[in-house]
Amino acid sequence: MVTLKERPLASLKDKTMNQNTTKIAQLLAQAGSAHHQFEQTALKGVRDEEWPDWYASHLLTHGLNDLLPQPINQTELGQFLLHSNEARTQQFPEPDWVDYTAQDLINRFAGES
Repeated sequence: MVTLKERPLASLKDKTMNQNTTKIAQLLAQAGSAHHQFEQTALKGVRDEEWPDWYASHLLTHGLNDLLPQPINQTELGQFLLHSNEARTQQFPEPDWVDYTAQDLINRFAGES
């Protein structure tokens, strides 16, 4: 049975997770802009087939682990991003990648301890 004393902690945890989801979405959007610039300049307009590794490095360098309950390494994050994007495109070809991926990261790593 949930007591009244337990509810504020659950609400605080939910609020923190929602705030972190928003911050992760912002970080993903920033990474998207930076990656686009990278493709245009360094790759001269060629699509980056190694995009999951690039994003993983960028996200970790810019503080992603501070927003997750459990730290993640670059290899694991790159694989996660690739699989998350594949799942998204199979389920919903058009939704916003940023919001989907931010929520997917929180869902995947929130339950681990």
